[in-house]
This record gives sequence, structure tokens and C-alpha cells, in this order.
Amino acid sequence: MKTIDLHAHTTASDGSCTPTQLVELAARKGLAAVAVTDHDTTAGLAEALAAGERLGVRVVPGLETSTHVEDQDAHIVSLFIDPDHPAIREMIAWMAQSRQERNRQMVARLQEAGLPVTWEELLAFTGGDPAKVGRAHVGRLLMAKGLARTMGEAFQNYLMRGRCGYVSRQTPSPAQCIQATHRAGGLAFVAHIHQICRRDPQRSLYLCRKTLADGPDGLETLYSEYDDFWRGQAEALVREYGLLRSGGSDFHGTVKPGLELGTGYGDLAVPLAYLEAMDAARGR
Repeated sequence: MKTIDLHAHTTASDGSCTPTQLVELAARKGLAAVAVTDHDTTAGLAEALAAGERLGVRVVPGLETSTHVEDQDAHIVSLFIDPDHPAIREMIAWMAQSRQERNRQMVARLQEAGLPVTWEELLAFTGGDPAKVGRAHVGRLLMAKGLARTMGEAFQNYLMRGRCGYVSRQTPSPAQCIQATHRAGGLAFVAHIHQICRRDPQRSLYLCRKTLADGPDGLETLYSEYDDFWRGQAEALVREYGLLRSGGSDFHGTVKPGLELGTGYGDLAVPLAYLEAMDAARGR
């Protein structure tokens, strides 16, 4: 069975592979297609698309956006977008400003808690580009300082809601993100639905349903962290709402050790049929 990966990140946001390296890895793994879905940026798409043309790998231009539903984060993965469309550019510019304000506040809060971190040290993880800084980079800095052994520990101890370094930020609503995606010619998918409210699966499902009411095209039914329960719930939702299926590893390279492109933690296999169904929905 030919497989694909429709959720992957590069150095344009918080991944460790350049866009070219990501596509080269997809080629080595024999993937039929890979989507570049960096957080709140399309900066890596041109390079990835060029690499795909050269290597014979289909590259789907994408974007992952944080949105808010009630008091929780719900991520939307947009696929097949025109990165130059004004709707996408405006949303990204607004998100970038919000992200940068949040990042500076996070560093300040960590400093107030007595942690020896600085904004200048954080920038070093992105080559000095403040637009690329995200929570994962803060986590990497905490690990480099010996304040956390793993990224998960950094988030759990310092960066999640209720921890000393957590700062909420302004994000669009799911409806705003979905509308921008559609205006830019793309399809919108609710990502990793189990993460909406990790400690309360039933609330995650409730908020997922609320997000589905805003008109996305589908959701991730296959994801590297899903267990049998979440695979079953995601599949039931797409059948109930008549949605498209998507899936991916959420690959970040060395930022998420053990999580591989295409196969996730070992048992992920997203069929090419998912992409073919999307093409059919788009009239391709």
C-alpha cells in the first residue's frame, strides 16, 4: 500500500529538517506525498515544492494554525492552500505578531520564576529570527539549560496551562481559520482531536463537535499519538458528519525523538486513498 504523511514540520517553524531535507526524507522512505504544515507560516513551502519537483515526491502546501474553542486550543491543518492568497497572508501576519508578543512574555515569566533563560538565548535556536520562535524552542532552551530532560517534561513542568511559563495568546476562531483556508482554495482539517483537552476525553470530543459545526472539510483520523479509542472516535465522527479523512505523523525531526516521518512511533500508515479522496473533493 502506498502511504503518505499530511502533517509535518520544518525549520520554517519548529522542526529540525529544512524543507528540502524533509522532502528528501520522504523520498527515501518511499512516501507518495508529504504535506508541509508549519505552524502559522508558509515560509518553507516554495523550497519544499521545488524539492518535490526535483525528487518526484508530491508536496502538498499546508499550514497548521492554532485556534481557540471556548477555553482550549484546537489546531486546524490547512491543505492545498495558495500561500500567496491575501486571506492566508493576513492571518499569518496577525498570528506572527501575537506569537512574538507571547514568546517575550513567556521568557519574562520564566525569569520571574527564577529560571536562567534569556530572549537572546532563545533567538539562537532560530538563527536570530523572532518570527520562528515557538513554545518548542522555549522547551529546547530549557533542555539545553538542564531544566528539563525531554520536550514533554519541559511542557509539563513549565509551558502548559497553569505552569509558570505559560502565556495564552490571541488566536483566530476555528471558523475564521476555516474561512481563510477556503478562500485560499484549500481544505481544512481538525488536527489531533485528543489534544484539545488532554485530561478530559469527553470534553475533547464535545469541543471537536463544536469545531466541526464551523464547517471544516475533515479531521485527522490517523495520527501518531492515537490509540484504538481515538482512532475509533475519529472514524465515527467522519462517518457521522460525512467528512474527509486525513492523517500524519506531526513530524518535527529531532525535536520529537522516536517519531518518524510516515510511520510515527512505528505503526502509522496513512493510505494514499485519503489524498485521492481529497483530490476528488477538489474536482481534480
